[in-house]
Amino acid sequence: MFQKSSVSMLRQRRDNIREWLEEEAPYTDVDQRHLDAHTPERAYWHHGYQAALSDIMAMLALEGEKTGTSDIPN
Repeated sequence: MFQKSSVSMLRQRRDNIREWLEEEAPYTDVDQRHLDAHTPERAYWHHGYQAALSDIMAMLALEGEKTGTSDIPN
């Protein structure tokens, strides 16, 4: 499973994104256009989400290599 360092790294990434959003796009907290069907915002939200899942899967695979349990599905 996740080691503390992995969770800490994910938390730091999340916090950095939150900071960036607060500075660059604070309206995203209220403006939820990604929920509207057939909008570019929805497509970009899904693109970003799948990219995040791919990143987590890659991290888990690397953790598995370290612990000898690299049988995490792609």
